[in-house]
Amino acid sequence: MSLPPLAEVEHAEWPVLKHMCESLGLNPKGRSAVVRMRVLDHVRRHARAEPWRAKREHIAALLTRLGFPEVSQDVWESTIQLDAPAPWLGLGQAQLAGGSLAEATRSFDRAARMGDADALLHRAGVLAAAGEYERAVRACESYLATHVGDLRALAMQADFLARAGFGEEAARVFRATAESRREIPGLLRAGGTALLRAGRHEAAVNMLMEATRAEPTDLDSRINLGAALLLAGRTREAIAAFRAVLKIDPHRAEALNNLGVAQLQLGQAKGAAGNIRRAAKLLANVGGSDRPPRARKRTPRKKTKSPPESDAAKPSPSSKPRKRRSRKAPPAERSKPPEPSPP
Repeated sequence: MSLPPLAEVEHAEWPVLKHMCESLGLNPKGRSAVVRMRVLDHVRRHARAEPWRAKREHIAALLTRLGFPEVSQDVWESTIQLDAPAPWLGLGQAQLAGGSLAEATRSFDRAARMGDADALLHRAGVLAAAGEYERAVRACESYLATHVGDLRALAMQADFLARAGFGEEAARVFRATAESRREIPGLLRAGGTALLRAGRHEAAVNMLMEATRAEPTDLDSRINLGAALLLAGRTREAIAAFRAVLKIDPHRAEALNNLGVAQLQLGQAKGAAGNIRRAAKLLANVGGSDRPPRARKRTPRKKTKSPPESDAAKPSPSSKPRKRRSRKAPPAERSKPPEPSPP
């Protein structure tokens, strides 16, 4: 008898379950729960797992990741159906990886019209890759209209706003997201960094101070705070911020370099040169061991004293060195060149 499906065994009534047990050669006696468990264990032990086979859409997605977007596009086109938006999404990603931005936009638009809202975010990424940040922001807003508070869409929207030069709007998005999602770190720092890149140094200082109060161990927030203070003209406060970072981690090269720049602005040339030199050494050792290289001790070589030369052996400034005569063989003893043999 062929093995019954597990779902059929779980929902079978007692007469059917008893018949299954007898057909499989099992003991049909006992409570119904015990008999059911006995049949389920037998089916699980003797059932053969079907081997997994990659479908064409799996192969197409793998080809895109492996760096063969042109081949992936051909495979995706063979899987396109009239009522399935997923192949259009995959085709758009392959076209984007191949540099065909216009074709990728059309594919994502097709998937969006078929009801896949994630296609709007993919389309926003294509628009941002083409430098059309304002249209990318509108695409994110269209997605957020139906997915309120989606973290990925908010982060993309704020990033596109910052790239477009709207640092204050990007900071507002980061702040609103940080207030609603307090369990996610780094949002206030991202907002302060957006203000810093937009040239709003004082506003960046205020937001980065909030970030350091919310996350005291976030060294990136402290380094960005020091940079904002330095650009805002508050050099002594910037030096204090960089030194606070170096107390926690003395090997942060960016903090050392920025500290040197701040000291140079105050006329502390010696300390500035030392810190910038240390930062350059740390950056040069990136990828090596964190431990600083140990200086090798050089063992002094023993100098061998040469015997004193007599005054007669030393050449005088006016005397010329004597030329050595080369010994030439007498003409009779010189070797003659071999003569050609007669034919």
